[in-house]
Amino acid sequence: MSAQTTQLLPVTAADHTARAPRWGAADVRAFFASTTTRAVIIAIALLGGTIWFWNYSATSGLISPLLVAPPAATMDVLGQMFADGTIWVNLAATAQITLLGLGIAILAALLISFVFVFSESLRKAVYPFLIIIQTFPKVAIAPLIIAGFGYGTTPKVILAALMAFFPILVNALVGLTNINQDQLNLFKSVGASPWQVIRKLRIPNAVSYLLPALQSAAVLALIGTIVAEFVSAREGMGFAIQAAVQTGSVSTTFALLIVLGCFGVVIWLVMAGLNYLLRRYQR
Repeated sequence: MSAQTTQLLPVTAADHTARAPRWGAADVRAFFASTTTRAVIIAIALLGGTIWFWNYSATSGLISPLLVAPPAATMDVLGQMFADGTIWVNLAATAQITLLGLGIAILAALLISFVFVFSESLRKAVYPFLIIIQTFPKVAIAPLIIAGFGYGTTPKVILAALMAFFPILVNALVGLTNINQDQLNLFKSVGASPWQVIRKLRIPNAVSYLLPALQSAAVLALIGTIVAEFVSAREGMGFAIQAAVQTGSVSTTFALLIVLGCFGVVIWLVMAGLNYLLRRYQR
């Protein structure tokens, strides 16, 4: 038998080009049919339209310059804030109070929700009072809290925690009590203790309810911090905005509002990312 040899030909760049996937009309239509793509396009259009109207209203005299600062002047002030580092001091103070308030709200809401699970009578008795406290306007009670706890960090943390507390409590209660009855009967049939039912059934079920609430609660904690800084503070984004308004610096006010809005979006995105990662871990 004669041996057969196979000749290997070199692969040329033209072969790679020929094998590369190409987008056709169907792929383009599918890309633009995606809800994510449409959302990005709409968001960019809204942002562009807002900036255009902002610039037009400020430069054309449509709105008084005492109310609206031009985008160019606002960006100059914003760049100066980041260059000299003054923005970081106020942003760090606001972030610290927001995170402390959110953490306390989470701990308090989870503790109370666990107590309510064990005692339905206590839940029915105390829950209406919690609703009453939630309906109090935080701007109105902020001076009372500051008068009672002083002018330090404590009253600001309390206000941030009060703002974030109720959404977490409501969702935690729903998640801990909205249990499949068949699963609960199964746990009882094998003699599971109340703590085992909570740890292996109620808590995993509550996570899916709790994580979305943390996104809104984080933003509410930021709002509570800003309200407290408006009333009494020597640093923080609320203090800086109030100082800019009192001095009549419109461009500084707009620059601080942009930073504060971006910070709120960052908090929301971080909580959304945490929500996504924990959901993947559950799967």
